[in-house]
Amino acid sequence: MKKLLLLGVFCTLASMLFAQIQITGTIKDNITGETLPGVNIFNPKNNTGTATDAEGNFKIVVEELPAQLEITSIGYLKQVVTATTNMVTVNLKVGNTQLNEVVVTALGFKRDQKDLGYVVQKLEGKELSEVKAVNFVDNLAGKLAGVTVTQGATGVGSSSKITIRGEASFTNNNPLFVVDGIPINNNSIINPTSDAAAGFQEIDFGNGAMEVNPDDVESITVLKGPAAAALYGTRASNGVILINTKDGSNTKGKLGVSFNSTTYLESPFKLPEFQNRYGQGNGGQFAFENGLGGGVNDLISYSYGPELDAGNYTTQYDGPSTLPDGTVVRGGDVQVRNGAPITPTELKSYKNNLKDFYQTGVSTINNLAISSGFDKGSYRLSFIPGVNLDRKTAAARLTFEPTDKLKVTTAINYVNSKSDNRPANGYGSENVNYSLVAWGPRSLDIVNMKDYWQPGLEDIQQYSFNYTYFDNPYFILQENRNALNRDRVFGLISAQYQ
Repeated sequence: MKKLLLLGVFCTLASMLFAQIQITGTIKDNITGETLPGVNIFNPKNNTGTATDAEGNFKIVVEELPAQLEITSIGYLKQVVTATTNMVTVNLKVGNTQLNEVVVTALGFKRDQKDLGYVVQKLEGKELSEVKAVNFVDNLAGKLAGVTVTQGATGVGSSSKITIRGEASFTNNNPLFVVDGIPINNNSIINPTSDAAAGFQEIDFGNGAMEVNPDDVESITVLKGPAAAALYGTRASNGVILINTKDGSNTKGKLGVSFNSTTYLESPFKLPEFQNRYGQGNGGQFAFENGLGGGVNDLISYSYGPELDAGNYTTQYDGPSTLPDGTVVRGGDVQVRNGAPITPTELKSYKNNLKDFYQTGVSTINNLAISSGFDKGSYRLSFIPGVNLDRKTAAARLTFEPTDKLKVTTAINYVNSKSDNRPANGYGSENVNYSLVAWGPRSLDIVNMKDYWQPGLEDIQQYSFNYTYFDNPYFILQENRNALNRDRVFGLISAQYQ
C-alpha cells in the first residue's frame, strides 16, 4: 500500500513538472521597432516574473496555454497579452502625454500634441527637483523612455553623455537642448591632449547643458525622431530636449518665496583589490637609493619585491637619512641627502593606502526663488549660491502684457562656474590614479607623501617614491592644477502679437 501511495505522489509531481511550458519572446518599441531591455513580464496566475535582457528577449514559465502576461516598462503603457504559443513578440506603446495636452515646440510656441507628426514625451519639473544632481543631464536618467544617460568619470562637474533612441553616429549623438525656445550649446569642453604618459592628459571641464538649474524648470518636452529636425534643422537630427522654465504666473497677486537645499556625501563605492604579500621591487629584491635606478629595482614600482610583514628590512624612500651635520631627512629627499646613506626600515604592507588617500566628497545645492504675478504680467528670480564645483546661477523670467494682444517675455540666465582643480582622466602622470592605482606599490605609505617638497627646495623639487615615471600624488593635486573660471549668459527677449 505504501509503495502504491509513493508511486502516486511521484506521478502527480511528475505530471505537474511536465505541465510547465516555457515561453520565449521579444519586446519592441511599436514605433521604432527597436528591442527594449529591462521590460518587466509578470505571470499573475503563478505570481512569477522576469525581465528582458539587453537584446529585449525574455523567458518565462507558465502552467498552460493560453496564458496571460502583464508587460510593464517605465515610459510605456501597460499591456496585457495572451500567449497562445510558446513564442511571442510584443510591441509596446510609448506612454505619451494626453493627446489634448499642449506642448512647447520651436521658439517657445505652444501646440496641441495631437497635431504633431513625431513622438513627444513630457516631464514635469517637480520630477527633477525632488532629488537633484549637480549635472542637470543626470536628472533625466531613468525618467524618459528611450533616453540613455551616462554619467561622467571624473565626478562633480564632468560631462554626462545623453542619447535618444541609441547611437546614430560614430561622432556626435547629442540631442539639441533648447531653453525657452533658444538653442544652447551642449558641447563638452576638453583640452588638447597628448597620448604620451608624460604628456598633457585629457581634462573634462563639463558639458553645456549641465548648467541648467533643475529648480527653474517648469517642464521638459522630448521630441524624438528625425521629424523633429524640421523645427531646428540638422542640429536636431538626434532629437530635441525642450526646457520650459518657470515664471511667476502661479502667484497672481501675491509674493512667492521658496528655498531648498540638497547635500550629498560621496565615497568610493568599490576600490580595486590588491595583493599585500609582496612589496616594491622585482624578483624578491628591492633597495631604494634615488628612484632613478641607483638602488636595487628602485627604477620600477612593481610589487614583486621582498615579502611584506615578514621582518625584512631594506632602504626605502621614507626611511631616515642622517646628514653630516646631524640633520635627519628622508631617503626620497635625494637632492638634499646628496648620497648620504639611508637607514633600512621594515617592509610593511599598507592595505588601505588607496582608501586613506580619498576623502568623503560633499556637494551642496542651495536655491532661492522669488516670484509674483500681477494683472499685466509676472516675474520670477532664482539664485544658486555655489555648490561643490562652486557654480553660481542667477535667472530671471519676466512677462508683461501691456494689451490683450501683445505679450512680451524676457528670460535671462547667468552662470559662473569655478574650479581650482579639475582632475585628469587619462593614462599618465597628471592623473593621481596613475601613480596610486595603476603603479603604486603595496609597500607605499601614502601618509608620508603629504609633505611633498624636499626640505629647502620648496616650489623647486618635489619629494616622491619614484623619480623616473611618477609624481607625488599630493603634488599633483596641489601643484599640477587645471583651473576653471567660466561665465555664461543665455536667454531670450520675445514679443508675440495675436
